[in-house]
Amino acid sequence: MADAYEVWLDQVKDALRSINMQMEDWQGIWSFDFDTEYKAGTNPDDAAMKANRFWWREQNKSLKKDCQKTPRCWLPRDHQGECQPLYERGDYVKVEFPDETTGIGEWMWMIVDHCDDQKRLVFGRLDNEPVNDYSGKVKTGSQMAVSYAQIREHKKLAEFRSKN
Repeated sequence: MADAYEVWLDQVKDALRSINMQMEDWQGIWSFDFDTEYKAGTNPDDAAMKANRFWWREQNKSLKKDCQKTPRCWLPRDHQGECQPLYERGDYVKVEFPDETTGIGEWMWMIVDHCDDQKRLVFGRLDNEPVNDYSGKVKTGSQMAVSYAQIREHKKLAEFRSKN
């Protein structure tokens, strides 16, 4: 009898086949972390879409045709419409918080929990102490929802680790 992960992975493969993406054709070239998606409780259709975007982004990068407008956008260079970046749980995004009183914005790091691509929002928690006074409403660890338009930089956790 197949274990739960194998059943889930078969459902992911079915979802990929439904959009003409054969896992066997792509996984050997650019390995997508299905195990992490399974452990995070991602449903098979969502995991298939994440893999699809990941593989397209990797292919565009390999052809030097990746989008230059927004970091980690999976669409090809000069695409139509808005960028569609790949923000995932545990990623870090640097967010600009405008100060309407002074006009001087503050940029702070936020750890991504999840995204709503349709509403173009990233949900997460603030990872540094604000310099500006937000009347105690914003502090390290504050839960936030920010627009894609406020994101100025994007890094994976591994990019913050020491190279020593």
